[in-house]
Amino acid sequence: MNPTAPADPATDSGVKATLTPRQMTRKIEQQQKTIETLRATIANRPPKRPRQEVETVGPRGFITAAARFIRSAGKRAGEGDEFELAELVGLHDVLDEAVATAVAGQRTYGKSWAAIGRAVGTSREAAWQRWGKA
Repeated sequence: MNPTAPADPATDSGVKATLTPRQMTRKIEQQQKTIETLRATIANRPPKRPRQEVETVGPRGFITAAARFIRSAGKRAGEGDEFELAELVGLHDVLDEAVATAVAGQRTYGKSWAAIGRAVGTSREAAWQRWGKA
């Protein structure tokens, strides 16, 4: 036997190549017990909390908070330098992009151009001309 050659599990009696049938049965029984324990743990787990709805408008809403933040940014830019004013004006483009994304989302969920126009204070034709064209 060559001491540098890798051990051959089929010929080397010091290396176990496989489990005996009894060992295999024990292994399977252990795994089945583990599976049953996990199933029981999952079954007894308390239900998940219901998903909390996020308000977008109202006194604690996300959009209301964004409006307060933008107003504060205007006050700070008024006390700051010209480049801060330019950055604040640049938010106009970001807001237009956000509105376009919201309108696209409304359309995805089946809202009509008339409903969107009413929401933004225009006609359905004006809403379509502004956001409907690709």
